[in-house]
Amino acid sequence: FKYVGNKKCIACHKNEYKAWQKDYHAMALDDLKPGVKAEAKKKANLDPNMDFTTDASCLMCHSTGYGKSADEGADLGNVGCESCHGPGKKYRTMKIMNKKKYKENPEAQHKLAVEAGLIEPTEKVCIECHNDKSPTWKGFDYCKMIEEVKHKK
Repeated sequence: FKYVGNKKCIACHKNEYKAWQKDYHAMALDDLKPGVKAEAKKKANLDPNMDFTTDASCLMCHSTGYGKSADEGADLGNVGCESCHGPGKKYRTMKIMNKKKYKENPEAQHKLAVEAGLIEPTEKVCIECHNDKSPTWKGFDYCKMIEEVKHKK
């Protein structure tokens, strides 16, 4: 499965994209910059003045599909659409992501998308990054956090 990047999702999912832009996931790479979140970094025994934006162990969670296959030019910075919904190459086709067909039968179109690789952001998906391997781990309440990141329209 290949990642296609956020720009491929925006065309049909403008409201979701706008909601994501206000979410902390949209700025995940900023946390890795020198001086940002200095107190949290100090508590985790990390140098707050160090640039972690190229550190593979950080990029696994602070970017989308790090080290995986992606379309050329795919915008994979930060925690984007495909971090939570899976690589979109197969489910973003017009056969599946078709507004007319979706309006006619949303369940059938959703089923096609899932069969093509779309995933729901379950707790299992979230804890791939939100876990005690993170140096700034403070615990994770899935039920609370999923409400905070829902794409409110």
